[in-house]
Amino acid sequence: MGKGNIIASLDLGTSKTCCMVGEITRSGDIDILGYGISEALGIKKGVVINIDLVVQSILKAVNIAEQMSNTKISHVAVGLSGGNISLLTNRGVVAIPRNESEITPQDVERVIQAAKIMAIPYDREIIDVIPREFIVDGCDGIKDPVGMAGTRLEVSACIVLGLLTAVQNIVRCVQRAGLSVESMILRPLAAAEMLLTEDEMDMGVVLVDVGAGTTEIAVFQEGCITGYDMIPIGGDLITNDIAIGLRLPYSYAEEIKRKYACALPHMASDKPDIEIQSLGDSFSRKISQKDLTAVVEPRVQEILSYITRSIKDFDLKAILPAGIVFTGGGLVHIQGAMEMSQQLLNLPVRLGTTDSYDRDQTFTIALGLLNYLIKHRAFDLSSTTKERTAYGLLERVKRILREYF
Repeated sequence: MGKGNIIASLDLGTSKTCCMVGEITRSGDIDILGYGISEALGIKKGVVINIDLVVQSILKAVNIAEQMSNTKISHVAVGLSGGNISLLTNRGVVAIPRNESEITPQDVERVIQAAKIMAIPYDREIIDVIPREFIVDGCDGIKDPVGMAGTRLEVSACIVLGLLTAVQNIVRCVQRAGLSVESMILRPLAAAEMLLTEDEMDMGVVLVDVGAGTTEIAVFQEGCITGYDMIPIGGDLITNDIAIGLRLPYSYAEEIKRKYACALPHMASDKPDIEIQSLGDSFSRKISQKDLTAVVEPRVQEILSYITRSIKDFDLKAILPAGIVFTGGGLVHIQGAMEMSQQLLNLPVRLGTTDSYDRDQTFTIALGLLNYLIKHRAFDLSSTTKERTAYGLLERVKRILREYF
């Protein structure tokens, strides 16, 4: 991807397309060179419905990122989502040659490839293989077997499957934009890189990403993703209700939602200080935040009820001590949404955010894709350097974004 360790990510959302490019330095830090954002076109509920429009959106975001970074982007890591994603568990086993004194990275690669050997439906494709644990000569619970002595190496892995045609359509869109797909990464894995702590992922946590048109739900236990679901609803429904209920243009309804929306009546002001002008009216009028809440509250409750149902469908055998972490732009702007979530879901709830600069979650997935790519791709960095990489990523992103916002 260009010269040196240049990496780029592409987040194809329902409302926006985001491209970010960075360079891994010799010291192991990452310099964020640039980013580009464009309106998402041709994607509905996480599915490509118009290739030409998606290509147009990709080209615009990539061109902006290239101009800002003065870099030519040729490969991208693409965030993948959709209701057609499924997770399976499989095992791989390989023998370690007796003439080798220790397990090598090549042995780890072999056993991961062995985990891919399984019967899958003809219309599905393996997107990713995520090791849960390695077993060396019957000793389980090993996270990194490299350097250990052994004669038999096993892996228990999570296999991410995607609908073949859906994956092919995304690849075609990227290729028609003049790019190659370096890897496809499940979007919750990217979000988890930025928003979840290791303790949360080990203890058990649900990551809920409420976007504009979709809501993604991912369960993490013992450090690995164990469940995934996508619901074809999101924050756009709330905006649409405001637009219809108050007879406002959609873009204005979105602005009203972001500024004044509240999910709980007792938290809303009853002062008529929100000035609006409905379609067809020649004059403006004032409404209270409580009036707006009457429109917003039922829809937020509905979205949360779907989330609750999805979590129950996972049929989790263990409790989730770390509770639920919310991200995405669909709910984070709504006052009282987290409090309502806590009441309805009966679990600890917090808002996942990297810092105040990214409260609207614009860059979370794009940043997470870069971070995930670094951790799972060989850059000839020491383990100590890799630990510094995530910190360097955030610090440089904060600096560059504050220059523009």
